[in-house]
This record gives sequence, C-alpha cells and structure tokens, in this order.
Amino acid sequence: MTCFTCERNLSAYIDDELTADTRLEVEAHLEACERCRRDYETHVAAWEVSGLLRAGATPDGLWEKIEPELRKQRPATTMEDLTLIVRGLAGEVRELRQAVEDLRQGLESARPSEERTAPRTRGIRLWSVEQIAREPVRRPEVSEG
Repeated sequence: MTCFTCERNLSAYIDDELTADTRLEVEAHLEACERCRRDYETHVAAWEVSGLLRAGATPDGLWEKIEPELRKQRPATTMEDLTLIVRGLAGEVRELRQAVEDLRQGLESARPSEERTAPRTRGIRLWSVEQIAREPVRRPEVSEG
C-alpha cells in the first residue's frame, strides 16, 4: 500500500468502515511507515478533541437577542432605494438593447454576397468532372538510380 492510499483510507479506518483486507493493509502500512503512523495519530487526536466539543442545546431566546442586532447593522431597503435600483436597471437594459441592435445590424451588413462567396481560384485552374474523365492520366517519371 502506498502512503497516498493509506492517507485516503485513514478516516474510514478510524471509523471502522473498511473491508477486512483493506483494514489489514492499512495496519501493515502504519506499522512500517512512521510518517503515516504520525498522520494516523493526529487524526485520532483530532477525533477525540472533536468529541469533547459537541454542541449542546442553544439557550432559550438566543435568536430573539441576535435578530435585532442584525437588523440594526442592515437597515431595511427604502422605497427611494428601490426606485434608484429600478432606474439603474432600466438604463442598463436600454444599453443592452442598443448593443444587441448594433450587433444585429453589423451581422446583416456582413452577410456574404454572391460575388464574395464565389470560389476563388487564385491562379489555380479548376477542372470539371467531365474534363477529368477525358484527360489521360499522367504518371510522373521516376528515374532509377
């Protein structure tokens, strides 16, 4: 077993969730590997400490004491605030609509015309299927040597 595999299985080993074979492999590795054994001991210590720190029931009326403090820190949104937010959003929507319209117009003006989409030969002679069928096959001459 590698250190990586052992480390991945430590929590399951501590919780007794491994198969018997895997458990034996982890135990053998922990006996042979000092680093993994220290990691195991650290995990066990952390589990023990976390067991001591179990949360108990909350005191009665705790939320009633916390909620007013939270409301003081975050005042309610006023109608004036909402009006400003809506106006700002309306401006953003107008700008977005204009941007979409500009894109649409740009795409329409860039549509290819018949003239621009005709095949460009760039000095290459294109043959039709009939011309290819009539033309004899020319094989390149290869010199032996």
